[in-house]
This record gives sequence, structure tokens and C-alpha cells, in this order.
Amino acid sequence: MIEVRGACVSYRADEPPAVADVTLDFEPGRVVSLVGANGSGKSTLASLLCAMRLCDGGAVRVDGIDPADGASARREVRRRVGLVRQHPTEQLVSTVVFDEVAFGPRNLGLGPDEVRRRVTSALACVCLDGYDMRDTSSLSGGQQQLLAIAGVLAMEPSYLVLDEASSMLDSSARPAYRALVGRLASEMGVGVVQVTHDPLEVLASDRVVIMDRGGVAFDGTPLDLLMGQPALWDATVLPSASVEALRRVCALGFDGRPSATPEAAAAWLVRGLAAGRVSADDVRGTLDALAGALPRALSSGSGAAAGLSLSHVTYGYDKASYVLRDIELAVAPGEVLLVAGRSGSGKSTLASVAAGLFEPDAGAVSVRGRAPRPGDAGIAFQRPEDQLFCESVRDELAFAPRNMGADEPEVARRIEHAAKMVGLDEALFDRYPFDLSGGQARRVAIASVLALDAAAYLFDEPTAGLDAAGRSQMHALARACADDGRAVIVISHDLEEWMAEVDRVALLSDGRIAWMGTPGELSRDRDAFGAASMEPPLNIALARLLEDALQGGAR
Repeated sequence: MIEVRGACVSYRADEPPAVADVTLDFEPGRVVSLVGANGSGKSTLASLLCAMRLCDGGAVRVDGIDPADGASARREVRRRVGLVRQHPTEQLVSTVVFDEVAFGPRNLGLGPDEVRRRVTSALACVCLDGYDMRDTSSLSGGQQQLLAIAGVLAMEPSYLVLDEASSMLDSSARPAYRALVGRLASEMGVGVVQVTHDPLEVLASDRVVIMDRGGVAFDGTPLDLLMGQPALWDATVLPSASVEALRRVCALGFDGRPSATPEAAAAWLVRGLAAGRVSADDVRGTLDALAGALPRALSSGSGAAAGLSLSHVTYGYDKASYVLRDIELAVAPGEVLLVAGRSGSGKSTLASVAAGLFEPDAGAVSVRGRAPRPGDAGIAFQRPEDQLFCESVRDELAFAPRNMGADEPEVARRIEHAAKMVGLDEALFDRYPFDLSGGQARRVAIASVLALDAAAYLFDEPTAGLDAAGRSQMHALARACADDGRAVIVISHDLEEWMAEVDRVALLSDGRIAWMGTPGELSRDRDAFGAASMEPPLNIALARLLEDALQGGAR
């Protein structure tokens, strides 16, 4: 058992503690979701559980071992408690997949046969069979995330701390990830603590702990939180139409067995309809709840002259294979286009080519009718904080406009406008960017891109790791850029989150556009996701299940 007793951590003397007098137990064989707003103390508590840092006050013990007792105790705790970070590049150390997964077991002094067994087993667990000899840098962000998980699993830890470990996984990989977490706990007895904002991960856990300003605001079952404290759930966990449907079915009598998930609730509803225990109107009401995140009518400028276009673009990192193949795409000023696809489908490469960072091997890119020049298109990468490099926030925001030749009054105007768009407090302007919290640093990074005053913007996984408030703000920001006459591309694996916020959707598969149309058309087209080798978002999949049940009942 991991025992946390009165744990306290402070980073700065002039700020409240990151963790304040927390007392909790984490048992083997159970999945606990650690939830809370950005800055609530989740990641700090996670770092205490695996002895990545020590308490300033109180204690943490793992199976009776206190890492504060010395280096030997810390090594033993770190052997027993595996950590997977949100950003996989922070923990990848090798250039070859096999060597990356083998790194930990080799450092335990295990023999070659045992190392190979563990590597093979770990790669199979995360569905990376056959990737043994691949270059780790050639993998997509989602594949690197799975590789990081495999590297920790190969250590065969007793406990696993997952700090937003699914944030880079696409919607097709996430069900398998949730199933893996469940198997690790139920079949292998691993105690899992997952830092997450994902509602489906929260519902699939045995227990939920909500952190607020360094303390514990809730500790109980997911269903107790969802139904017993709905306001706290809504304020903490990401919005989800699937969860709203679950709430409605619970109100109809579903008791959360065998599991309190939207899938189990939909199955209960279908059985109830067939047996006459629930009415067709009850099912239709649940369909309405599932449609909560489906498309609403948004203004679209897709018929206007393109602000950003790719014409028959092909691109490869080497001449042996192409990542993008004959891409034909146009985004109008005032339009938000969502680009989605499985990990490795070419989404991030498309963004870099569209922004003019890579020159296509064939075809052409244009921004407002000409080849993109520096500053014509702004791009925020999957981890925009990595784009920071100046000595102050003010200099960070001013760098792009100054580099473009803007005079100081214009620079000041752009800084003020960009900061306002991302909700960045002017009190932070003189702070060193690397002293900021993660959420603040992300706002600075995105604002520095907006200060370009570009004709087009590309946001690559802009909400990964953000809490509910941060995601809502990012949705509003993408729309505000479009309303200001910019062409906007959002790249995201989270379709359920973004479909209500965009004008069109393009599904990418193997470097090609497999499907493109409006969100409404996508929700109705039952062949679209299959064409892109994707699974539909859960709310769409459940809606189709209930629609089929209603049609069967009508027959």
C-alpha cells in the first residue's frame, strides 16, 4: 500500500503550498483517478508517490518504505512505483524501440532472455508488436506515449502512476488504453493512480480523488461523484455528451452494474426497451443527451476564397516513403477546420507543411493566394511551451512582431491583444517564462503565436492536458481567430470535444484525406470513420446503437 500522511510541498515561499496536509491510501489492484483543475496539486502529489520528489512536511511510504530514509530507500520505491509522464519525450532515452523498453530491465541486471521476454510482453500490451527495430524519433506522439508506457511496464512495477498518460492517444487507441489499465489492476494486482481530466477514464476507475488548491475536495466512487455531487463533477471533469446520457439513464433506474460507464448504461437501455421496462421516449431522450456534443449550425466560409490552401501536396521525411500523399485542402478566412486521424496518420506533418516550415516534395501551399512567407501562418505545436526561449513574458510576446519589423506602438498593441485573447494577466509580463505554471506557460506560448497577427493559425492538439476551463477557453480562442477573419486549422484526436466547435472536419488516414465534410454530415455518415480506419467517438457510437434499437423495436 502507498500511504500518504500529512504530505506538504511548497515551491515558492510567497505562494500557497502545491500540496497541503494530504492524507490518502492507495491500494494494490485498484484504479484511482486523481482529478482537479490545472495547478490543483495533482502532478505534485503524483511525484511524491513515486519518490520523484520528497515531502517538505509529512511522509509518503510505499509498502512501508519511506524514500526520505536515504538513497537506497528511494531506489527501492522507484523500482516499485512506475511513472509515465504526460509528455513521452521527457522519458525516452534510446533511439531504437527495443532498447528503449529494455533500458529498465537491463538496469535491473536481468539476463538477455528475461529482458527480451519483458520487452516482447510490454510491446504487445500497448499494441506496438513488430515495432522493435523502429527509430523512436520516427514514431508519432501517440506511439511515443504508448512506448513510454511499455518502458515502465517492462519494469513490472507494483504500482503505476500515469500523469495524463493518454493525452496524446487518438480516440481509437483510448478504449484499449482504458482496458489495459483495468487489466493491470484486476488481473495483475497493480495499483494504478491516474492523473486525468478524461470523464471515461474517471468512470472506469474504482475511486476518484479530487484535488483543489493542494488539498482533497472529494474521495469516493465515480458514481457517487457523478450523481451525488453533479456540480463538483461538472466543475472538475471535462464535459461529455456520453456522460450526460449516463446521468439520464441512471435517473431511469440504471444502478451502475456491472460498471458505471456509458456503454453499460446504453446496453441496459437496449435490454429495457426490448423487455418493455423503458419506453421509446426514454431512449429518444437519451439520444438527445448524446447529441449534446454533436454539431450545431455554425457559420462557414468554406465557399469563399481560401485563406490557406494545399494543392496536391506530397511530403516525406525521406524519399523512401511519404507521410503526406496528394493532399487537397482549402480553409477559408473565418472558418475552423478540424483535422483528425489515428496516431501516425500525418496530422502534425500536415500542420508543419501548411505553416511553411517544410517545403512539399510536390504540390503547393498558399496563404491568401501566395506561397507562405514567415509570419503568414502561425503554428502552436503539440507542446507550445517548448517554443519559449526569452528572458521575460513581455519579450516572448514581442519577439515575433519585432522580428517582422513592427514599430514599438504596434508591438505594444499586438502584445495587449494576444494576452487578452488567451486570458494572460499583465502582472505576469515581467516574469521569467520558465518560472510559470504549466497552464500559464501554455497561455504565453499561444499568445506569442497570436502576436504574429497572421492570416492563418494552426493549433496542434491545443487542449491536451488542459482542464475543463482551459479547454473551453481554447475553443473560444479558435472561434475568435476565425471571427477575426483568419483561416484556422485545429488538429486533435478528441472528436467528441471539438465537433461542436468547428465548421468542417477532415479525417486523415495514411497521409491521405479519407473523408471531409461538415460535422453534421460526419455524425450521419456511417462509413466515414471506417474509411479513415478510425472508431467513431463514443457518443456517436452509442447514438447509433440506440437508433438501431429503436428501429428494431419499430419493426
